[in-house]
Amino acid sequence: MSADERCPRCQRPLVIKHVGHNSFLGCTGYPDCDYKRGLREQSEIEPENLGVPCPECGEELQLKSGRYGLFVGCSNFPACEFVTEPDAGNDDTIQCPECKKGQLRQKTSRRGTVFYACDQYPTCQFTVNQPPVDESCPRCGFALLVKRKTASGVRKVCIQKQCDYKSDTL
Repeated sequence: MSADERCPRCQRPLVIKHVGHNSFLGCTGYPDCDYKRGLREQSEIEPENLGVPCPECGEELQLKSGRYGLFVGCSNFPACEFVTEPDAGNDDTIQCPECKKGQLRQKTSRRGTVFYACDQYPTCQFTVNQPPVDESCPRCGFALLVKRKTASGVRKVCIQKQCDYKSDTL
């Protein structure tokens, strides 16, 4: 983008605007002119080979960009639909308390909010909205607590509806 890029509709200057987690170029004439465009067009972003074989088909994995941000996918798509997060190799994984097979992974919703979901989806649909803590509830024994911000500070809280456990502030 050049410093003096102009709106193609009204010729006013374009500026970078931020809404939530999204950034875009918008016309300074808003609301009279509602022109906007993404900072990078999807066609500009080429998949990048990672040199790692796909665990499902053996083809090479690629770093790609989609409507929800960056992801790692198989270069053999659509024949192979393997997809994972770019940072899926981190060591601080927490076992899913529901299916006991998967790990909880940080995800981002369409609206940009962060949540944590089991990586065995769609088989397991367990999700939590607060950061999970790999500790069992001392009151009910449920296998997971979450960190919740309160007016008095951050606490570990049980997510079971019938349990009202809250730790002292951290």
